[in-house]
Amino acid sequence: MAEKLAEQGWFVRVETVGVAFQPAVMDFVVGKNSAQEAVAAVLDHPAVEPGDKVTWADQLTPSEILSYRLRPDEVRTYGKRPQSPRDGR
Repeated sequence: MAEKLAEQGWFVRVETVGVAFQPAVMDFVVGKNSAQEAVAAVLDHPAVEPGDKVTWADQLTPSEILSYRLRPDEVRTYGKRPQSPRDGR
């Protein structure tokens, strides 16, 4: 049986507040049908702290969904990296 993949997917970027540490950026892929649902799912993720903010959300193409093997309702993080000066807004 073939794995069921998400019909829609989103790439979501979060900037952390960095109270005790240097601010950081976290990237997520999310298998939700709308950007609003994807952002809400990311904000509920255990790695996201109060005060962190979503700075970018972009819809994934069908090829990207296949490449990530993104499942419906999945929220997957790709780690946290220090925010570089060019990331700042």
